[in-house]
Amino acid sequence: MRLLLAYFAAFLLLTSLSFAQSSTGFAHHVAQTVPVDSSRRELSAERPQAPSQAWAQPAATEQGGQGNDWQLLATLPGVIIHDIAFATAKIGYAVGELGQVWKTTDGGNTWVQQVLSGGESDYFYGVDALSEKDVIISGFYDSSEAYGVFRWTENGGKTWTSDMSPGSEWLQQVRFVKKQNGIMMPLAASGDSPTTAEYTTDGGATLSDWNSAVANPSGAWFAPQFSFLPNLHARASGVNFCTSLTGGSAWTCGPSVDSVFDGPVFFLNDKFGWVGGGEISPNVEGWIHVTTNGGKTWSGRTLDGPWPIRSLLFLNSKTGWAGGGNVYTDVGGIYFTTDGGNTWSVDVTTNSEMGSCADRAIAGGHHQVWCAGFNYNGNFSSVIYSTQY
Repeated sequence: MRLLLAYFAAFLLLTSLSFAQSSTGFAHHVAQTVPVDSSRRELSAERPQAPSQAWAQPAATEQGGQGNDWQLLATLPGVIIHDIAFATAKIGYAVGELGQVWKTTDGGNTWVQQVLSGGESDYFYGVDALSEKDVIISGFYDSSEAYGVFRWTENGGKTWTSDMSPGSEWLQQVRFVKKQNGIMMPLAASGDSPTTAEYTTDGGATLSDWNSAVANPSGAWFAPQFSFLPNLHARASGVNFCTSLTGGSAWTCGPSVDSVFDGPVFFLNDKFGWVGGGEISPNVEGWIHVTTNGGKTWSGRTLDGPWPIRSLLFLNSKTGWAGGGNVYTDVGGIYFTTDGGNTWSVDVTTNSEMGSCADRAIAGGHHQVWCAGFNYNGNFSSVIYSTQY
């Protein structure tokens, strides 16, 4: 009943927001609401009003053409998955709302729920598998009080630490490079405070191993997916596009790439990068921009379609995927490009909000790719799709 009421409350809120336009030509643009099951916080911005688009749900690319053969590996009833990570082509982890943590040992065909003591009020938005046994999960505790949390397992999920909290800001995804350098990006600051990111240079095993740095002085929100390269260069975006060249210890910010706001960020290296984005009010719409010079200049929208883009994944400078959707209007799927994101086709239509993708190299120079999302059909459930490339 809680999930049902929350779903319809959010739907009514967003429906009313679609008419919230000012006489000066500005509109209240909403990227998403967090968390999904209770929608307590709205990620939004006041931006110029854009003409409403009459988008049609695109059809998937015909098999045998450019498209890939995506398979629905698993459906997890009553679950809202926000992030996935694979340590190997067989062993992976998925995390979501209401303390949900899942593990697979067969490449995603079957998933076993991990039991976390006292985790029912945790909302996990991030997971990173540093090895088959060493896994970190991040998110926030949402009850009478709210604050960011993270946990570790050192034995593949048999046991987990209790919640560790670096502060009041809600955490989203967590990413490590070289197993020692990690960043946990926040959702947004509370009140008028600057938005701070958490970073570590020594593995981050305990709370004292993490430090806070001002990521955005304005206090504005970030989308969950950020980029963190082996050279310790990080990029994150939302209302502002922010960059760290020091592993998260210092940041500089500018305007978002898109004129509305950005969402996920993926950089292959310091040359090739992509940002996605999208809104669920007043329009349901998604977009992607491309840079080939490290962000000095960006393309216009190379994709402008009927669902918000929530996740980006590239294998090289040409081949990549963009997942997304909107759970409130039952649209979603995964786009595919082979020309660096200049043009896109729909690889698979899932009718689910696809929020996270991961990949692992397999035999023969190929890659296994997974994307996870969630939908609502009377009850929430999550889906995990996979393809080989």
